[in-house]
Amino acid sequence: MATRSIIAKLDRKNYEEGGEYIEAIYCHNDGYLSNNGKLLDQHYQGIDNVNQLLAEGDISSLKDTISDTIFYARDRGEDNKEAVTLKDESELLEYAFQQCDAEVVYMFAYGSWYVYDNSTAIGDASYQFVELEEALYVK
Repeated sequence: MATRSIIAKLDRKNYEEGGEYIEAIYCHNDGYLSNNGKLLDQHYQGIDNVNQLLAEGDISSLKDTISDTIFYARDRGEDNKEAVTLKDESELLEYAFQQCDAEVVYMFAYGSWYVYDNSTAIGDASYQFVELEEALYVK
């Protein structure tokens, strides 16, 4: 069974005169912290890497490199798999949990990765974003 996740970034450019917006893609497989969380933390630091990842659109399986990652459009020829633009965290979480049935949301913001885990993997995170490194390495 797949562990679906969302990979997103906060962008501070103007979006309909509102200031910030969020760009997000869907990842179907292995979205749990010990896989996608570690891969993002170890291999996708820096805005350039994040932008390259999001530019390819929705993902079947995230890997160590963008070239090894399996994307729906690039590698499987599927249409309508580009990143979506959302206006805020509330819209991101609604998209993730209601439209994509994701369990985990990763968001790159302010130079770091954050995670919102809708499962019990982090324990009671008070349903808020926490720093990914804290979720991965602090017990």
